[in-house]
Amino acid sequence: MEHTGTRRPMAELAAARRCQETLLNCYCREVAGPAGQLRVGPRAGHNDWPATIAMTLQREAAQVAQVLEVQLPHIHDRLLAVVGGAWLTGNYRYLSPVFHKAENKPWALLDWEALAALLLREMAQQHELPPNTELMEQIRNSVAVSTEVLSMPVPATIPADPVEAYIDSEQSLTFGHPFHPTPKSRQGFSDEDLLRYSPELRTRFALAWFAVPRDDIAQQSLLDASCDQLIAANAPTVAADRVAVPVHPWQAGDLRGHPLVRDALASGRLQDLGTQGADFFPTSSIRTLYQPGNPYFYKLSLNIRITNCVRKNAWYELESATHVNRVLRPLLPELARKFPSLALMEEPAFLSVDLRHADIEQNRQVIEGFGLILRQSVDTLRAPDCVPLLAGSLFGNHYYGDARMQRLLAALAAQERTTVDAMTERWFSAYVEQLVYPVFHLFFAHGVIFEPHLQNVVLGLRQDMPAQLFLRDFEGVKLTPSRHPASSMAGISERARASLWYDEEQGWNRVAYCLFVNNLCEVIAQLGAGRQVLTARLWSVVRQHLHSYQHRHGNAASARRINGLLAGSPFPAKTNFSNRFFQRADRASTYVPVANPIPFAGMEAAWQ
Repeated sequence: MEHTGTRRPMAELAAARRCQETLLNCYCREVAGPAGQLRVGPRAGHNDWPATIAMTLQREAAQVAQVLEVQLPHIHDRLLAVVGGAWLTGNYRYLSPVFHKAENKPWALLDWEALAALLLREMAQQHELPPNTELMEQIRNSVAVSTEVLSMPVPATIPADPVEAYIDSEQSLTFGHPFHPTPKSRQGFSDEDLLRYSPELRTRFALAWFAVPRDDIAQQSLLDASCDQLIAANAPTVAADRVAVPVHPWQAGDLRGHPLVRDALASGRLQDLGTQGADFFPTSSIRTLYQPGNPYFYKLSLNIRITNCVRKNAWYELESATHVNRVLRPLLPELARKFPSLALMEEPAFLSVDLRHADIEQNRQVIEGFGLILRQSVDTLRAPDCVPLLAGSLFGNHYYGDARMQRLLAALAAQERTTVDAMTERWFSAYVEQLVYPVFHLFFAHGVIFEPHLQNVVLGLRQDMPAQLFLRDFEGVKLTPSRHPASSMAGISERARASLWYDEEQGWNRVAYCLFVNNLCEVIAQLGAGRQVLTARLWSVVRQHLHSYQHRHGNAASARRINGLLAGSPFPAKTNFSNRFFQRADRASTYVPVANPIPFAGMEAAWQ
């Protein structure tokens, strides 16, 4: 791997720049904008701004560049940068460095660490809280990981082979979430672990295996075969009274140090089979692993804090994912009829190890540490002529995704003898229809709340046009209690039931945030590339599909929400920065309004 030489200094600069951008994205959307402490507009007639700002505005005149100015009133400071892009939704393209002015001092350039410290100090003083040193450390960790990731060159083109293309897409999320303060943080990995297990570094590795007495296995399956039988086809051979249990190799090291596991290994109750077998590829989530030809992904526990959460499979999460699958199975024929391009990546089975120890807390840790969910592989679902690509590799992935999409759309336009803009609208329309319609239908007709953000959507391209759409991550799916009462949840624990329920307003916030803010806003900001006419046309495509969905599939519940969107109701945006600052659980996440451009998209699509 190329981690030295000329790429390293460039990677450090790119990681620093990206950190500043994501911090400003978050702070402007969540704090400064709602508080009236953000101004985005043309150069003021009289100002004290640095000369670099005026020079950048002149140089970037074609992008309709504007000045972003942030007030930090509690520490009496100001921030400045030149931006282009989507003003309404805040999906800016940063065209200059970030400048800082402290009280009674001149403007000065600001590095990423100083910017993070300023924003955290402003938040602490505003809320009369001590400094959040934990978040600062997570930001540092994210920058360090980003530097390592950016040292790895990314292929300029999408591989032709569908399996290689899919692996490449899962392992090319170089930049991470553009509206998260720590998009690449993964606390718990050493530098060596990072190089060995990070998908962005194009890694692959064999799994660790344990032979576990069958009586110590806790599992469920919705299939004819049990979970351990489904795993056995690709597992080491063990004695008939034992089950081969796969574990992420990092997690295996962590488990070997656990008192209960250590004692069970010493007594022979558990047998450590070491690392063996064919390699798996880590996908974008780091802990979900893909093996070509295997009918299942393995979603494994990993006691690492990745962005917000420690990624362990708690027992109630195992239960809830399988219950969601149980709810969805009867709906599959209807979904196939209404939305033939949709594929749900089912999670029909799970397994863990239960030593039934008297120490309940330590026993729980073992169950969580060995927890595994089987997810249906994209290989079993994709059409033979489709190439599956993670949507997050194409959008929200900064210049890497942008470059790939530009090449793809230019080639399509040349083939069809049309303009790139017209092809962009046609491509985007196909994407919107395949994404929005089933997600809306599941929510409005069935009370099933998916999280269709860019990392949960896999797109199947047929001759480079959207032809299939795969939705994944049943652990993140929620249910409305009005359609899924307690009487329909027999057999799962109270904790699992509580984790699954979101009321209608919570459900709408979750769907609308992931669908519009995290997904479509990012897609349109990238495809529109700061060009207001094309951006308006793309939002017009969204508006047309909202009308079309309601006409073809809608009900009273969808009419209320869609009419609100058409009238300009703001999108709800999750407050990732504030949630991390206040150390909120994901369920307690708050939302802020983001301006909705749909009513202002007056032009019909050019390609129709």
